[in-house]
Amino acid sequence: MGKGFLSRFTGKKENNRLCSDTGILVERILKGQLSDIKISAALVCLKHNRSPRIYRKALDVLDRFNRINIEVKESIEISYPYRRKNFSPYILIGSAVVLSLLPDSGVKTVFHGENMPQPTTKDVFDYLDISTLSTEDSLSMLKNLNIGFFNRKLFLPEISALGHIRLELNINDIFTVLERFHNPVGSDYCLLAVRSEREVDFYRELLDGRYRRFGILLEREPYPDAINPTRLYIYGDREEVVNIDFPDSTVRPFMYRKFDLNRHVDFIKHLLSGELKEYRHLLFVNGAILLYLAGRTKGIQEGYEITRELFESYDYSQILRNIQRYTDYLNYKNIYEL
Repeated sequence: MGKGFLSRFTGKKENNRLCSDTGILVERILKGQLSDIKISAALVCLKHNRSPRIYRKALDVLDRFNRINIEVKESIEISYPYRRKNFSPYILIGSAVVLSLLPDSGVKTVFHGENMPQPTTKDVFDYLDISTLSTEDSLSMLKNLNIGFFNRKLFLPEISALGHIRLELNINDIFTVLERFHNPVGSDYCLLAVRSEREVDFYRELLDGRYRRFGILLEREPYPDAINPTRLYIYGDREEVVNIDFPDSTVRPFMYRKFDLNRHVDFIKHLLSGELKEYRHLLFVNGAILLYLAGRTKGIQEGYEITRELFESYDYSQILRNIQRYTDYLNYKNIYEL
């Protein structure tokens, strides 16, 4: 590999920052111009120089690899990390389904997902039968149903191709952080989560100017599904800290427990069908966070009531089935046109 290669990426100036070749390095990785050994070395170097400024350089390079030229600015990007959720079920998917029926497309939600590196595993969206075969079809779903599920393998194939290297290194490399914020439709709003307050400043600096407004939720897992009382940090065109409480204090608190994908999917389906009454308040709180972040309500309590009223007015298990049918139609059309 040689000292010359490493010095280009580990050489530091007086300000203790990586040299200015960071952007060039990331671009060369995405273009496949480096060997696996050099990519591994570069990713380790970038990992150990965890600076928002360095990550922003890489983010600028990734922006040039977008696959959609159409922007849906009024949408909310739900930034799930690049790995499967292990504890507590996905709540925001159900909340987004409920809010998709708001008049005048009040809330459009954009989810990112990807099959894990192992070919035998699937993403939660695959298990819900709402995965499309093209990024354009995900965009069609977002425009027509106010909810879209984008597979990173379709709009960021360069990063997906690095999966085996990242798996072997077993590190949270630069792409693990950045791909959460590489939205193919350019949303104005973003919701993400961090494990501790120490990470809040990092993401605040990293995402400054990238979104009109973004929210950072404190959670045990880096998934922005609120399942316990916590805090929401909002930055962008306004800055505030919002305490997230659960109005329905009679419901027993949600307990963390191990979930496999089948149980995740069953939970979402049962929740939307109204069977899990003891967990409906989670749906309402998460819906309230989305509404408040997008500026649709003046407070969390107002959003909570709106989501609850919507939930009591419709059979959302049927809405989910309609989304699945629309996905089937899009996928069938693609196969038929081949």
